[in-house]
Amino acid sequence: MNYKKIIEQSLLAAARRKRLIIFFLALHATLLISGMLAMSWKMPAVLELQSQLMEEVQNLSYIKPLTGVLSPSLILKILYTFAFNLIFGAFVSTTLTGFIVIIPYVIALWRSFIIGILFYGMDASPLQSLVFYGTAILEFGAYSLSSALGTDLGLSLIFPGRKGTRSRWEAIRISFREGIWLYVLVAILLFVGAIWEISWLHYLGPPSTGMPS
Repeated sequence: MNYKKIIEQSLLAAARRKRLIIFFLALHATLLISGMLAMSWKMPAVLELQSQLMEEVQNLSYIKPLTGVLSPSLILKILYTFAFNLIFGAFVSTTLTGFIVIIPYVIALWRSFIIGILFYGMDASPLQSLVFYGTAILEFGAYSLSSALGTDLGLSLIFPGRKGTRSRWEAIRISFREGIWLYVLVAILLFVGAIWEISWLHYLGPPSTGMPS
């Protein structure tokens, strides 16, 4: 199968789940903005959460390779970021968890809100802000696709008739077979996102942390 056919199949799979994808895109955007607004309003609980998260981010195990052994190599940092986001950010946390239908929604809510309050607390230059928003668009786009597939799998388990069958196993198989094409788009978005984010940060460095004025 040529590349054009693969992309066509992927876009067709996305079109079949258009409503779910749009829902998750709106959810990510709404909670990202909500996190920033909560910080701008200086809500005490959110300010405290932001302070705790700023400390925890420095010690996250999956970030340490980027600032340690992989730090000299831009290519390795890009590949590491892409692989981590694809496997854990998308597949494990938003697709596999879809069998419990509510989980992808909770993850989307929490992830977007947390990123919103974290970024608001960083002293970022206009260029660093551009890097952030570009990364958010690409990654949240990918996670909306993977969450849509996860939700579709969960709904197929509960309502197999959605896939034209009475068998739950058959409904899941159909959903997965159709939805796996979505992961072509997920992989493309996350790979471009990794290149965009890590390339800029490799040369610019991360924004400095600190409470907003």
